[in-house]
Amino acid sequence: MQVNQPSNIIDRVIALERELASVRKKVGLSSAVIARGGLTLVDDSYIKVTDSDGIEILYIGPDSQGKQRFVLRREGGATLMYTAGSAQFGRDFWAMTDSTGRIIVSDNAEVGAGLARPWLPIVMYPMFITHTYSSDPALGETFGYMDIDTRKLSGETTLWEGRASVSHPWVTIDGVWGQSFGKPNVTYRLKFDGKEVGSWDANVGPVVSQQGRFSVAEFVGRDWVEVTLTASASGAGAIACQVLGCYCM
Repeated sequence: MQVNQPSNIIDRVIALERELASVRKKVGLSSAVIARGGLTLVDDSYIKVTDSDGIEILYIGPDSQGKQRFVLRREGGATLMYTAGSAQFGRDFWAMTDSTGRIIVSDNAEVGAGLARPWLPIVMYPMFITHTYSSDPALGETFGYMDIDTRKLSGETTLWEGRASVSHPWVTIDGVWGQSFGKPNVTYRLKFDGKEVGSWDANVGPVVSQQGRFSVAEFVGRDWVEVTLTASASGAGAIACQVLGCYCM
């Protein structure tokens, strides 16, 4: 009678384990529950989820350059949310897109602070009146832009003011600037909480133009920031001062 030796039993166990591992690979893991601890992927492993048509819906892992990325797609494969690297600025950023792939929300890769999209408006209110009933009873007339007599300015004067919650590192202001009547020389200054962030001179006019981008990165994350537009002028006449838009961007 033949008696199995221990070495033969060990060989058979090893062979059985190999066959079982092979079966597991072929069958795949249909479901799993981790009750304690967690799942750790090492050495640039990745997680990929595809739908029944083989379209990638979720990917977490390295890209072709070895950078770690996150991509979430809509049904059908259109991008919904992702992280990416900016070749221009050398920083990673995250973004959410609409159904056309256009970015609607993203952080700022240029300075690494605040948002890049969407741009947020700063509402500005005039701190002066171009006409009064006593000086001009013909109320109801139309005009192309606001202006003010230089004799009404007392040095540097605040003409527009608003408040902002600053979520972007840049600001741009659009409006009508320069000479409205006569030949005065005028300087406009845009200020955040009393600190000048940008200025420009206008010795012709009136002209419609955007001014900026001006950096406001130091104000990112601050709420109720006082935003003012001032003007100072030399020479007789009137100056245009009409804000058409002001955006954090």
